[in-house]
Amino acid sequence: MDKNIPKAKQLIQERKAFLFDFDGTLVNLDKLNVDSFKILFKNEFNLEFTRDDFMQYISGRGSKDGIKIYLDKKGVKEYDIEQLGKEFSSKKKDLIENHLGEEVFLIPGIDTFLKYLSVHDKRMLVVTSSHYTYVKKILRHFGLFGYFEKVYDRGTVDKGKPSAEIFLQGIKYTGLENDECIAFEDSLFGLKSAKGANLYTVGILNKGWNEDFVYDLADVVIEDYGQLI
Repeated sequence: MDKNIPKAKQLIQERKAFLFDFDGTLVNLDKLNVDSFKILFKNEFNLEFTRDDFMQYISGRGSKDGIKIYLDKKGVKEYDIEQLGKEFSSKKKDLIENHLGEEVFLIPGIDTFLKYLSVHDKRMLVVTSSHYTYVKKILRHFGLFGYFEKVYDRGTVDKGKPSAEIFLQGIKYTGLENDECIAFEDSLFGLKSAKGANLYTVGILNKGWNEDFVYDLADVVIEDYGQLI
């Protein structure tokens, strides 16, 4: 267990607003995202896309930014990024509509933790690179959407993560200072974004993926939100 957990629990009692990333922090969308990109890149370019590719090139970014970086690394020069973005969204929407229960999972303990925050009159926001439509549908599926008073997605900012802009917007919305808020993140770019906004940041451990940076960037690291109650 992270030795910083007692301090984190104390700060959760004291602070007023909590800013959550979505993918990897509230829910695990790895399978959904990887499957969607895998279909896209196989159909359009005959590329074999893997989970490692997703983690290296796309996770924590907006989908179009990730597509550009991945295709550039693969030496693909000619493509219509707007059309690819639409194709990806279509494939992801199809999986959400027809296979949500097989593709998306809650991060352990998050439902109990959100209820705990709500009972203690804490404010909760989502700050994510995912699209609002997906956030709303998936959180509603799990009965969690009502906990959040505001969702900031990639479309609400000029610069996506790792820029701090989206967290700074969230802080501004609350009318609070950054030392009255806590961020929750899991990705490299998300953690850099939160720390760039000078936020105390809880890192969500994703074994096999983020061990090499989450402990360095987050103020405390957890695997289950129950550790914070």
